[in-house]
Amino acid sequence: MIEKIEIKQEMDDQTLIAIEQYKEISTSRRHYSNLRFALFPVYFAIQYGIIQLVITDNKAEETVPLYVLSLCGILISYVFWTIESRIGMYYQMLEENGSRIEELLGMNQKVMKTWGKKSFLNNTKLSIAITYITFTFYWIVMTILYFIK
Repeated sequence: MIEKIEIKQEMDDQTLIAIEQYKEISTSRRHYSNLRFALFPVYFAIQYGIIQLVITDNKAEETVPLYVLSLCGILISYVFWTIESRIGMYYQMLEENGSRIEELLGMNQKVMKTWGKKSFLNNTKLSIAITYITFTFYWIVMTILYFIK
């Protein structure tokens, strides 16, 4: 009888640990989701600032050549895309671990489910990648046009 009580207590402890892990995973998942969308406006603001330097009165050309601004635009895209990719990896890992804990705890409502990305309209990773590619392409074209002139 004492063994059954100890096993039940040990099982309850494991359940409590799993619940705490699930809470932490949920909090981290929310953090990375918020971080992803907090970085995006910063990226746009930086790109907008560089574009403004390029298109306003060409006074920037006297101090900073266009190809340098283009290089900055490309590097900014690379840095932010790298951060986005890393956040995506963390997010996927958290979803996988959270899903395992949901199974372990026998939860009926699954929140950590990995949703299908078959549609163009519900694929966040693809839409963000297209944004980074578009800006990178813009800066490459601007550099080519600079050297053609």
